[in-house]
Amino acid sequence: MPRVHDLQASFSAGELTPRLAARLDFQKFRAGLDVCENVVPLAEGGAMRRAGSRYVAEEKSSSVKGRLKRFQFSTVQAYALEMGDFALRFYRHQAQITVADTDAVVTNGAFGTDITGWDDRSTGAGSITHDAVNLDMNLVPGGATASDIGWAEQSITTTNTGQEHVLKFKVLGTPGDKIEFQVGTTSTGAETLAAVEKEVGYHCVAFTPTTSPFYIQFRNLGETANKTISVDDVSFIDNSAVEVDTPWPESVLFDIEGPQSADELYQLHETYPTHKLQRLGHTTWSLVEVAWQDGPYLDINATTTTLTPGATSGVAVTLTASSTAGINNGDGFKTTDVNRLVRLDNPAAGEDWGWGIITGWTSTTVVTVDVKEAFATTNADTRWHLGSWSETTGYPQAASFFESRLYVGGTTDQPQSFWASQTGDKNRENFRPDDGAGTVEADDALSFTLSADNVNAIRWMSAGGDALIIGTEGGEWVPSANGLVITPLDISVRRQTTHGSARMQPVRIGGAALFLQRAKRKLREFIFSWETEGYKAADLTRLAQHVSKGGIVEMDYAEERDAVVWAVREDGQLLSMTYRRDEGVVGWSRHILGGSFGSGDAVVESVVVIPGDDGAGQFHDSTDRDEVWITVKRTINSVTKRYIEFFERDFETGDDQEDSYYSDSLITYNGAATTTITGLDHLEGEAVKVLADGAIVTGKTVASGQITLDVAATPVHIGLGYTHKLKTLKITAGNPAGTTLGKKSRIYGLTFSLLNSHTLEYGPDADDLTEIDFRAVADPLDYATPLFTGDQFVEFPGDWSRDSRMVIESDDPVPFTLLALAPETQVNSLK
Repeated sequence: MPRVHDLQASFSAGELTPRLAARLDFQKFRAGLDVCENVVPLAEGGAMRRAGSRYVAEEKSSSVKGRLKRFQFSTVQAYALEMGDFALRFYRHQAQITVADTDAVVTNGAFGTDITGWDDRSTGAGSITHDAVNLDMNLVPGGATASDIGWAEQSITTTNTGQEHVLKFKVLGTPGDKIEFQVGTTSTGAETLAAVEKEVGYHCVAFTPTTSPFYIQFRNLGETANKTISVDDVSFIDNSAVEVDTPWPESVLFDIEGPQSADELYQLHETYPTHKLQRLGHTTWSLVEVAWQDGPYLDINATTTTLTPGATSGVAVTLTASSTAGINNGDGFKTTDVNRLVRLDNPAAGEDWGWGIITGWTSTTVVTVDVKEAFATTNADTRWHLGSWSETTGYPQAASFFESRLYVGGTTDQPQSFWASQTGDKNRENFRPDDGAGTVEADDALSFTLSADNVNAIRWMSAGGDALIIGTEGGEWVPSANGLVITPLDISVRRQTTHGSARMQPVRIGGAALFLQRAKRKLREFIFSWETEGYKAADLTRLAQHVSKGGIVEMDYAEERDAVVWAVREDGQLLSMTYRRDEGVVGWSRHILGGSFGSGDAVVESVVVIPGDDGAGQFHDSTDRDEVWITVKRTINSVTKRYIEFFERDFETGDDQEDSYYSDSLITYNGAATTTITGLDHLEGEAVKVLADGAIVTGKTVASGQITLDVAATPVHIGLGYTHKLKTLKITAGNPAGTTLGKKSRIYGLTFSLLNSHTLEYGPDADDLTEIDFRAVADPLDYATPLFTGDQFVEFPGDWSRDSRMVIESDDPVPFTLLALAPETQVNSLK
């Protein structure tokens, strides 16, 4: 019987689909695995145990399935955002952004029955009143001059002067309406915080009072618009996370997407008005409703219905329709038209277009309007448009920046249409369709409707390089122009591929857009092919179709250090795909986090990647890598808990062995050597893995938020265990008579090539494992077993089988990297 010395020098193809189990002739078979779990395939060929996850915080509510999103101004100013049920929280420098304890309290900030506790400092004709319907406080200018100010003030006492305070509040009105907020050391003063404008939306503002009392003030200036604007939900954040309220319930969190420009992140959803998150400081944030300017609009009215404004300018101007024809398919004005734009012309009088925003509904033929660009006459006219976006027609759900324009698209009523703002305008929300007099110019806003046989609802937009890609339910499209740039006078849009897209933002990697196909099973690489002079979209899950079973719900990309796409599967498994297309590497793996949920595995629900940093308070400098953040659902002490965690750095040659982070939801004690480790309340009742002074400590369970070691140690890493598993595919070499498929073979010896590895457990299956101890005779017994790098030959306890395999697995909280396997086999060439 022949003896064969084989070599598997690469595992970069990752876990392969069972459909390839018999493809011994396939090139990728030699670099693939049957099971690749909690291991990251390396482009260089090895397979590395993934790093553990570090615990950061519990989500605001563990009963809510939250979502993580990225806010990135630059590589050194990036945040992970926690989106919850009507709430948004912030993470940076490997920690949650929080506010210290304070005894400052706002009296009657919810205005449930009145405005008691607030002093009226109004000037001119201004006043403050209680809104008994909406339960908020009205700031009423009462006039349009500089002296007309609706001005509310409250005196706040505190013993925590010299400490940063953060005040939360909400501004209510029409998108674009503004008030001022200021803080003084004296009544009506602004010594602590000069007046800052705050638009309609949700805000948290940081300032540091130097005196007690200090005075918080809200001002509505009459000269701005002479319009009543309201405030609500005024409170100090006390010993808690910095938080901004939002309009979004849990049910829509994973459908909200949008692009970022500098310190503003747009957030779009088809049934909610578009908002943008603004960063004004580390602890000062605003989420404001976008005030779209002069567009976009539906087609011009084609009926005999006229609109007549009651005035040419001002707020709450009555606008009267002669009939309901042409308005909302003949239904006339609706209450859902509030905050919708309207545009009106009077060509008989030679007037240019004027426009405004609907602020109130009276009847199917009468609404009130805040005029933004004067109508100039009060004549009735048939030339008018209604805005394309509203609660009536739906809002855009996809957007991207491209060629100095903001592109948006895909509303409920116009699912195949997209629009682009005026080019070069500092106001990215200006969608004026012409020069104001009806002439369309190259820099004006544009609109376009995709032409397809079936409805192709727009699901995402992604700009990169010199192309904007639009993903729809039926295919992927690219707009282009005959000239240098796309304009409303020069645009064509062609469908490039017909795979169809899921509602999920693609991952951009160089010139490629990695998008999820409609059924959420296939990840495709949309990229321009110079060979075909067109776009193609290869299936990156082709060799691992099983890994996306159930569907992918979220994904992101970590360029540093190992170029890995991370994806969350519907059932809570975390997937990774090592992706280096220029080297031909696409390798999938599955990751099951430590702990459990109910009777099953821990559930990963969201993932986001932000660039690492080196900020005050974070555990490690991470500027040389991207940080992968996740939310994880577990059962802890019989209670459902949802935690926010991030993956620690991988162990590298030259690192101290004690700096190994290979358990999940871990914390680190790094003070003076001790036996009692506290701060483990988040793992109450859990059996944990412990690495103390670089050595494995067994048999510890968290009780009363702590564990006790037998020997004092530091540093100590404590977390939940997870198991890395590798199982090889069938042996492919060794039969001089032909194929080894169906022939009996026996593995009798095995050489492992290892890098920085502590524990090696191997065998023919998971129930028959042998453990190797790498401690050398010369190693002192009172120190941790050192990591091993090199080749290790072992006898292998394999029996004769028609399907000989090798299994490697361990749950020890230490690093492990397998570089190559060299099995020595006997093959029965006749049986």
